[in-house]
Amino acid sequence: MGIGPVKICFASVCSLWLAGCAEFGQITEYQKPTTPLPAKFAAPVASQQKVSVQNAWWRNFRDPTLDRLVAIALQDNLQLAQARLRVDEADALVLTTETVFDVSGRIEGQVADSALGGDRNLASITGRATIFGTQRYRNEAARARSLIAQDELDAARLLVLSNLTTAYIDLRFVQKRLGLKYQELKSWQQTSSDLNELAAAGATTRIEVLQPVAEISETRAEISVLLVEVERQKNRIATLLGKVAGVNAVNLNYNGQPYPRIKTSSGVPADLLSNRPDIRSAESAYRLAVAELNEAEAAQYPSLDLTGTLLGRSDLSPSRNGIAILGLNIPIFDQGARQARVKAQHARVDAAYLQWKSRVLIAMEETQTLLLAQSKLNNAVGSSSQAVKLNTEALNLSREVFRAQELSVLDFVRLQRNKLTAEANLAQNRRQRALNYVALQIALGAGSATQVVAPTN
Repeated sequence: MGIGPVKICFASVCSLWLAGCAEFGQITEYQKPTTPLPAKFAAPVASQQKVSVQNAWWRNFRDPTLDRLVAIALQDNLQLAQARLRVDEADALVLTTETVFDVSGRIEGQVADSALGGDRNLASITGRATIFGTQRYRNEAARARSLIAQDELDAARLLVLSNLTTAYIDLRFVQKRLGLKYQELKSWQQTSSDLNELAAAGATTRIEVLQPVAEISETRAEISVLLVEVERQKNRIATLLGKVAGVNAVNLNYNGQPYPRIKTSSGVPADLLSNRPDIRSAESAYRLAVAELNEAEAAQYPSLDLTGTLLGRSDLSPSRNGIAILGLNIPIFDQGARQARVKAQHARVDAAYLQWKSRVLIAMEETQTLLLAQSKLNNAVGSSSQAVKLNTEALNLSREVFRAQELSVLDFVRLQRNKLTAEANLAQNRRQRALNYVALQIALGAGSATQVVAPTN
């Protein structure tokens, strides 16, 4: 018996398909991305104890007002609420891909007039199930998207914590500057009064009298600007709490500049890989790219389909008919396009790995810099405090000398400005130290998994 032309053609196209698939080999296996990291941070740290993603680090400021603000924000912030909904959506989509088979079908029915009289009901059920194909990898891709959504929720939580604590620190800084300006105004008024007494005695010039008056006007202008800035920061905080601007859920009257009471633990560089949600998200994106590569690779191979139809009617002579077909789908004619998709997806996998590695390097840079800055800023605050103490003492001693006309107006004004500058520098350094502490906690990934917490009393 000869071999028919149909069989010869079928064997030829199968050979071509197998030759094309052989070029790409087996399905690529996912491997966790890695990159070399040092055993410890280069910057000096107080402790290498592992940093917890549950750590409520803002409580180290020991500021009950800040604690209440954070508790409200973690519950009511609108960006966090949106991120939670994206997690729910991604988790639901995972469930749609967890079936063993890729099943689809339809049910149809109709009513028709019978030639023998009366009506007859016709119904058909048609279904198709892909028993072997790309379903497994679509499920892995959906799970990777779910992980990305969860990582983005943790990143959103860190962003809210960072923005809120930063806004609170800025508010207290502006309020401190406002208090200093009021003190400055009072000091210039006292100087102006002293000069007026000297002018009445003919012991000073008109130019010297006008100098503190000009300073009074300038200080009042700066106070007006600072009052606007205070309200701006309060409105900023209200928005982060999910509240209407102008409605203060918490009393924000000034109670001092916040500063951390506990020294920072850094952990080791490897902890960043599991703690920082941006790195975890990049790793999940890499996992997603590999799953999509697997799906493209699996699409090069045959899929096994089971197709069935069940027919039925209800009339004078009811009957049931059914047919089932087991088919093997072999991608032959578009194999070149499928191979191109695999090649493109390989490039996406490589790009996803480089993105992950870039996130790791940026995290190391941020953490190293912030760790170094923390100790330096502590020193800066100490030096600024000493400068304020010395300049205050010098000004107090010089006032009596000035009233006795043994110190020139120019020298007295210079001493007064030195004190004001020292106080402003101290406030700025305290602000910068607090901001650096916040940025360091965010860089370490601390608190990224913190849930709603009750405020301290």
